[in-house]
Amino acid sequence: MSNTASEEEGHADNIIEVATYEAPMPPQRAKEDFLPWHRPRKQFVRHYQWCREVQILIQAQKPKEGILKYLGLPGLDLLDLRHFHSAICEQQAVKLRFLGFNMSARPRSPAQTELNISMDEVKRLAHVDPLSEVIGDDFKQLANQRSMAFQKACELGPYDVINLDLCDGFGAGDPGVLEPTYYTAVSNLLSIQARNPAPWLLFLTTRADKQNINARVLQALIEKYCANLRECAAFKDASREKFAIETEVEVVQATTEPKGLLEVFLTGLCKWFVGLALEHTPPISVEVISVFGYRVDKGAEHEDLVSLALKFVPTHIPPPDPLGLAACAVKSPDEGTLATRALRKIAKRIDADLKLAENSDLLQSMTEDTANLLSLARYDAEKYRAWAVIS
Repeated sequence: MSNTASEEEGHADNIIEVATYEAPMPPQRAKEDFLPWHRPRKQFVRHYQWCREVQILIQAQKPKEGILKYLGLPGLDLLDLRHFHSAICEQQAVKLRFLGFNMSARPRSPAQTELNISMDEVKRLAHVDPLSEVIGDDFKQLANQRSMAFQKACELGPYDVINLDLCDGFGAGDPGVLEPTYYTAVSNLLSIQARNPAPWLLFLTTRADKQNINARVLQALIEKYCANLRECAAFKDASREKFAIETEVEVVQATTEPKGLLEVFLTGLCKWFVGLALEHTPPISVEVISVFGYRVDKGAEHEDLVSLALKFVPTHIPPPDPLGLAACAVKSPDEGTLATRALRKIAKRIDADLKLAENSDLLQSMTEDTANLLSLARYDAEKYRAWAVIS
């Protein structure tokens, strides 16, 4: 990582497969249709959160057989995959084997040609494993364990890195329904990840404003937050210190304001992940390692899109012996302790908009990195630089 990275650390973002990728003749003119996620702040999250945490994971334990296994939701240009290849795989001498979900991979999709060109370019990269693929299905189809999407995820998993980079709200859908949801898809994905004996990462990018949080989901998260206030003194102390929330009445009141809603929702969502992981046998410990955010709505008082980075660590704790013949001196991870740590990380979240506004050199660096990355995907880099200044 660069010196800038060290500085930033101190401040703390029925399935149809694509079987072959035939690259048509590239377009004569470079693309100029820049999109909201092309802004420099996305590169800031991509580089200083995603890549940084993956590098730390790899340095602690090299991936099995030198292959970094990755599941994500790549866009048409595969920008994240291109950046991971150059920033991680080339530097760490590991292969990238990815499984991506993108509806544009379906035949007759208007954007299929563009995706095919990108796939051809990426699969030619030296450190991309030939088994890598993008399939034409919605990630939510993992909610159905009989779906081909789930079977493909099982076939290529478990994964070292899962990156759920959503444009919408993870918590926007109704809970407990039969149709595919993010909640059930993630729960099923954790069943695949339970086979992973090594620590692994989950990145979740989600909208976190009122209109993107389902009322029933929020109520469930509020109830869990209140339970921790009652049952865990350390959590209550941290909540009072960081969020000025000490009572159940204050939790509810906090969610009527943008800042309080953001903090309660993110804490509750992290507690949901902790609860899911601890229910596995053996239980899996979860640590929130960083939180980055920025504003999609320019009028938002606080960050309304947030990227959570969570590290899942298998415990290998044996199940209890119902007859009591075997002794187990190892205790399972404590939910209250993990929830308290998550709350403190959320309180220390990094505002990407603010970081870039305060540091012109960093903004210039992220703009230039994005221009170079976009040029690999056939965009006009010079016109991007001009666009980035005024966007």
